[in-house]
Amino acid sequence: MNIMENIKSFFDSFKEFVWDIIGYLLPGSYLLILLSIIIKKDYFVYPTIGTKSDDFYPFIFIVISYLLGYSIYGLGVMKENILGKYSYIKKTERNVKNRKTFSLSKELLSKSLQTKGITDDLSDTSLRDIRSIVMGFVPEHDQKIYTFTFRADLSNQIGNVSMMLGVLALIFSILKPFSLDIFNTAISHYIIYVCLIISYFLLRETRNKFYNISLGLPFSIYTAKATQL
Repeated sequence: MNIMENIKSFFDSFKEFVWDIIGYLLPGSYLLILLSIIIKKDYFVYPTIGTKSDDFYPFIFIVISYLLGYSIYGLGVMKENILGKYSYIKKTERNVKNRKTFSLSKELLSKSLQTKGITDDLSDTSLRDIRSIVMGFVPEHDQKIYTFTFRADLSNQIGNVSMMLGVLALIFSILKPFSLDIFNTAISHYIIYVCLIISYFLLRETRNKFYNISLGLPFSIYTAKATQL
């Protein structure tokens, strides 16, 4: 039995590791691919330690994409911090707090903790802390919840890249500040820039939907389990 549990634990850890790699690799790859399309060849720099025909080049692409993924994630965090209470994270938290499942989960959790001799008041406990606690009671659903979190984060990062490049490309192509002529200015590229900006709003809806599910699902699952529905 212990062997089977160890094997299951290994595969669960490996799965999370792969998802972590993909979660940063995809946005970074997306950024590099877009840059190769919209930036003029004179400004697009290829690594000097390998050529496009060498076997080492894909490795360079993967490493740079992965590292860029962290930067893109940081950009998203910075944006949400600047937006403050207007960020989608805070808006979703307020929405989840107003749900019946959250208040019911909080009440059931308080009763459960009291039976174990823990009488602390949960009224000032943050939504995220309560969410973490209730998830501890339903660990078998961690993967399902993480799936929605992953989708929300990926949509957010891809959307941020699309908006950033779309806006910058249009500004530099039309206004040419500092006399910089970096981006391609063919009609087809202008269409790409506009499509990138539009895609941000579509990805924003996807992000909001999945994050809303990710944040609220643990409370629904815990309530159902605690009341044995």
